[in-house]
Amino acid sequence: MLTQLSTRREDGNQDLVDLLGECHQRIRRFIDLARRAASQPDAPPDQVAQACADVERYFVEALPLHVADEEESIEPRLRGLSPSVDLALDAMAQQHREHASKLEALLRATVRVRREPHDERARGELATAAIALETEFEGHLALEENTIFPAIRELLSPETQESIIVELRRRRRLGTWSR
Repeated sequence: MLTQLSTRREDGNQDLVDLLGECHQRIRRFIDLARRAASQPDAPPDQVAQACADVERYFVEALPLHVADEEESIEPRLRGLSPSVDLALDAMAQQHREHASKLEALLRATVRVRREPHDERARGELATAAIALETEFEGHLALEENTIFPAIRELLSPETQESIIVELRRRRRLGTWSR
């Protein structure tokens, strides 16, 4: 089966970095889902179409919320606290802009495969787009996980982190994607 229900935990003990880490895992999971939808020719067409729809929804609705979390809630609070973190924040913002073309290619491919699940050429385009996006995201997510996440825990007070969590949740209530 190409899709499964969420395994997200609701234990109340998650801090800001845990929530951001979950977002990163979802990014990885939806890229993987796109790759699997492209590479399993014997999968039922309805599952392929649903997988593509799920990938589209995530990258159109949820990913922009995560980017807003980083650029509007986290970056302003970390900026100026550490020269090395500032460099990582600059790189993060640049990478966000660079993701656009690869995301567009992935979304074009998912639409094609969703409409024609048996089209081998469309599936090939989806596989290529998913691999390209995965390659681009590997370094991006690692930068955030290795530099920005530790800086959040080290440089931002628990109160500041909690206020960011409130902003993240508000952003999702206002958007169409719920956490």
